[in-house]
Amino acid sequence: MTYQDIVEKLLADVGASRTTIRLDRPDAVFPVVAEATAPGINSIAGATSIDLKAAPTFIFLAEQKRPLIQSDLLNTDVPAPAALIELYGARAQMVAPILRDDELVGMVSVHYAPGVRDWTQEEIAAIEQAAEQVRAQLD
Repeated sequence: MTYQDIVEKLLADVGASRTTIRLDRPDAVFPVVAEATAPGINSIAGATSIDLKAAPTFIFLAEQKRPLIQSDLLNTDVPAPAALIELYGARAQMVAPILRDDELVGMVSVHYAPGVRDWTQEEIAAIEQAAEQVRAQLD
């Protein structure tokens, strides 16, 4: 299964607006390597307006090493990058770390634009499975 297959399946399985896989690269800071979007949703691939490593969401993943599940990006203890909300319209998200030797080497994200959303256990399991599929391909 390719990275593109993973994000497309995840998009369909959870009814998201956008799904992405970001992997750390020597020449770039966690660029989007695969993305799937629902109709009318702008791509975030290639966006440079977000300082990912300074984002509280990134720091959470690097330190906690577990998925960050956020039902309302406007009311959360771990603020999402402003550009994600203002430029790309995300209102809820799930972000799962991709770990290798206990180090953050990537992340899978699910963005939802229509509004606040309570994520189900099945949807959380789906993003965790996607992150594991990517990790397995890195080995």
